[in-house]
Amino acid sequence: MGAAEVTNEAPGLSFIIPAYNEEAGVAATVERLKAVLARTGMDHEIIVVNDGSTDGTLRTLEGLSGIHIISLPLNSGYGSAIKTGILAARYAWLGIVDADGTYEIEMLPRLIERMGMGFDMVIATRRNVLQRDRWLKGLFRRVFLKLFVIIANKKILDPNSGFRLFRRELAMTFFPFLCDTFSFTTTITLLAVGNALFVDYVPTDYASRKGDSKISHFRDTLRMVQLVVQGTTFFNPIKIFGILAILLLIFVGLPALLMVFVSEKLALMYVILGCATAILAGLGIMGDIVRVSSAKFDPKLGQSLPGRNYVER
Repeated sequence: MGAAEVTNEAPGLSFIIPAYNEEAGVAATVERLKAVLARTGMDHEIIVVNDGSTDGTLRTLEGLSGIHIISLPLNSGYGSAIKTGILAARYAWLGIVDADGTYEIEMLPRLIERMGMGFDMVIATRRNVLQRDRWLKGLFRRVFLKLFVIIANKKILDPNSGFRLFRRELAMTFFPFLCDTFSFTTTITLLAVGNALFVDYVPTDYASRKGDSKISHFRDTLRMVQLVVQGTTFFNPIKIFGILAILLLIFVGLPALLMVFVSEKLALMYVILGCATAILAGLGIMGDIVRVSSAKFDPKLGQSLPGRNYVER
């Protein structure tokens, strides 16, 4: 079935829960969210996207009331599931939360309050997430937080928090750039901050998850690096190519100067290979931006991107 008709001006909140093999926590997450939303007095809907689960997630969801279930035939990725929910959403404000019970959903009224002040996105920042990380994951998180400051010239407190509110217009503006995997939250944060949109942060606590984590740290870290480069090139190409020039100087220019004392031919070959690598990297970055920027997308149809076929229940 096609996506619901887009009604960008409709007052209210569409909340999207991506769920892949989350039978242990999805029911409790939905019930907590339903209770909090009922107290807000806002028009709302809850969209749960069953992302090709192979456990009892879909069966659990079908036993719940007051939700809209979208079931994908295969696992398409965390970001892809959220994007499917965005296309089906009816209201101008969108919310997302993970189904694993880790987020303090009861803080939602505070996020709604901040959105009402004119912010484009409000992120529930996990003030204790570094304490819950393993040492290697915590190290990578700290490195990326520093990297985001350099790239965006602003401090981003929790770019990959899975509990946030944002305007539908924001999501649709950057829709082709939004990642289909776990880096969805990182990309939408970086693009919003990099384009000088209004982003706010509400501190919350982070609990232990119910069920097994689906994150592959090595693969998802590499993917995040790619998306950071892509996002930075989109809103600040001079900065990314300036960084590339500095890396070329450090890792090619300076070593080549030292090699001259050993062998001029070796130094020349090193420079040629280094410059060729930098040129190909630059062409690849620009080609990727052109590819994404030229993607044709009709949000009312929701079918111009692959992987948008689903079953509504």
